[in-house]
Amino acid sequence: MKVLIVSDIHGGYKYLKMLLEKVNDFDKMLVLGDILSGYNNDFHDELVCLLNSYSDRIIAVKGNCDGSNVEELAFPVEESFIKYNLNHKFVFMTHGHLYNKTNLPNMDFDIFLSGHTHIPLIEKVGDKLFVNPGSLTLPRGMSNNSYIVYEDGVLHLMDLINDKEIKKEII
Repeated sequence: MKVLIVSDIHGGYKYLKMLLEKVNDFDKMLVLGDILSGYNNDFHDELVCLLNSYSDRIIAVKGNCDGSNVEELAFPVEESFIKYNLNHKFVFMTHGHLYNKTNLPNMDFDIFLSGHTHIPLIEKVGDKLFVNPGSLTLPRGMSNNSYIVYEDGVLHLMDLINDKEIKKEII
């Protein structure tokens, strides 16, 4: 199974389009919120159309910038977190504005998957793995536009613009 993991698209149609031209043979796309608003709304309709063309493969959580405009999307974006099974690992999937490394959920998980900071991260703390794909559109903290590909038991943190692997983690 091949899974794309993205966060903080913030209306960045050209970046999502660039990603999907590079990686289009995925089974699922996990979207960690802040989907349509905040960057450049010149291509809003195109972004909605592009996302909706993959709606049967997208699982998304709601970010702090996701308002009523997500109703235009053909997949649900209403939960603040979702429990997801990845390679027999329990993933707690959230945007990161409600739950984060300093405010963890009161439930067990193997992988804590979040966005919100716009800074990519793969960090093992004890038996827990904290993963943030960074921002597809608006990177922060000296990082680049980034995303994650999960395939064959390995998370690959990728630099979108330079098409290079930043880090990998076997799960």
